Amino acid sequence: MILEPVVLPAAIDLDELLMDLDVRGYGLIRAEPDQEAMTTAAARFGAHVGAGWMGVRLLESSGSVDWLPRHTEQLDDPEPLRYFALGCLEAANSGGATCLFDGRIAARALLESRPELAEVRITYKTEWRPTAATHPLVVRDPQHGAVLRFRSALGTNAVQGPLPLSVSESGLYAEVEAALSEAVAVVHRWRPGDLLIVDNRAMIHSREPFTGTRRMVRYRYDDPHFKTVIIAR
Repeated sequence: MILEPVVLPAAIDLDELLMDLDVRGYGLIRAEPDQEAMTTAAARFGAHVGAGWMGVRLLESSGSVDWLPRHTEQLDDPEPLRYFALGCLEAANSGGATCLFDGRIAARALLESRPELAEVRITYKTEWRPTAATHPLVVRDPQHGAVLRFRSALGTNAVQGPLPLSVSESGLYAEVEAALSEAVAVVHRWRPGDLLIVDNRAMIHSREPFTGTRRMVRYRYDDPHFKTVIIAR
């Protein structure tokens, strides 16, 4: 699918949105609550930041009692995506907020309290793709400086160390989760038409449990595995 460039409403200043992303790590666009309008808005942002394509996936589910584990998007690749976006077509009856945690703040706190954890590396893979990648727990990003690259404890994670003698694997996860809990940036409660754009190299995200049907669209920019929409320039 090729999307021709369109002009978003004048109220949306993409340069200001990009500044929000650089400083806060996230930004919000309001669009019509249908997938075509969401995709148009998402593609317009992608063109603004020089993305060549988007991977688009409809996410629909009917309730969950579980939190989505906190994570950096797409850690099974050697270099995680720079940006992704979530659009809301139908909000849950209750719950279902997306929680964003500032990985820069969490990394600084962790390095102050446990500097020895800076050397820890973790291998991540998923159950639905054969790829796997190993990442430092704390990376030195050219734009953001020290930032966490992390996913909560799952069976598909493998801690490679080096762990300090005083810290167990479960203790490592507890330390990181505590640092993230102190670095909450926003709890976004969804309205149909919301399009939340996230700097994936600065932020870590999760999702609350929810009831009722929740229909979302996920956009991954320059996703090496999916080229659903080619962004025309």
